[in-house]
Amino acid sequence: MSKLCSSYDVSPCGKACKSERIKKNSHCSQCQHETTLRCKCDYCRDRRKVNNGRFSSIPSDNRFFGIQSTTSQEIKPANLTLEQAIVLLALIRCDDFVGGNKQRMFVSSLISAPFVPRGCYAKARIENLGKANILCLSPASHYVFDMLGDEELSALQFPIIWNIPSDALIELVHQIEHCARTMEWPSQWINQLPKMKLSLAFAECQEFYDYCVKKRGLPASAQRSTTLMLNNLLQDHSVAQCYRIIYAGAQAAADFLVRTSCTVQHASNYMIGACQRWVDRARAEKWVVTSFHRNHELPRSMVSYVLYDDFLKCGDDGFSLALDKIDRPQPNSP
Repeated sequence: MSKLCSSYDVSPCGKACKSERIKKNSHCSQCQHETTLRCKCDYCRDRRKVNNGRFSSIPSDNRFFGIQSTTSQEIKPANLTLEQAIVLLALIRCDDFVGGNKQRMFVSSLISAPFVPRGCYAKARIENLGKANILCLSPASHYVFDMLGDEELSALQFPIIWNIPSDALIELVHQIEHCARTMEWPSQWINQLPKMKLSLAFAECQEFYDYCVKKRGLPASAQRSTTLMLNNLLQDHSVAQCYRIIYAGAQAAADFLVRTSCTVQHASNYMIGACQRWVDRARAEKWVVTSFHRNHELPRSMVSYVLYDDFLKCGDDGFSLALDKIDRPQPNSP
């Protein structure tokens, strides 16, 4: 076990002097990194427990935490939330099933469809799926989530471990697909549908917002303000219409930057207000907001295909229609 140097300078009397009572970065004698939970080197990641971030005595050659016997409990669609079922199908359809090991490499390819929209949506969905005891993640997965930029999280490779045997996993997938095909859902899924639609729509709007900000060389603005504004837009506008409003706000912010010679952070904050003012005026004057097409650099995600093609059977209406106009088809309806 590596030893850590003292975090404080100590006087000859053995007490920390007041003038020297300044906390320094401790370093590990093994790799000279900072001893904080931010350290992502292989040596320390292999010694850190995923569940609470504390150091443990797990051998360094054990590349996966949470390796355990497969669960003996049979998992049915009714044991999952609607989001977990949809994310599982999307994950399977993006998954590389080469080989028969429990350890599989998740591969989301932009050539077909990304797993999810870019941003933090991927991490939360995978972690939520892990709560159903279907899979667990390796330390490398947490390393990827912590270190890669949000824009990279929709098309990446990271190891996952299936907690259930392949035949049980395939059977579960078939049962979920049957629920989607026949529209015979577990009762709790119906109440969970609005939240699922909103979370995906928000992720798509956030993805386009971040794209517009980056294209104009602006820094990120406060996430809380951005979240409030995007949720306000989605109250009565489709994602395609939100694209139009966000684009108008980005143009206004770029013009404001040139016109006033303000800081780029000020312009980034201005963009949030510009979007909100635009939609407020559109509502007051009853504008018909033009819908944008999908940006070719931000393709439709596999989660969107599963939700709107398989479960709701409305294709890309999830992009072009307001959320309150998208409803669940009745069982056995054409």
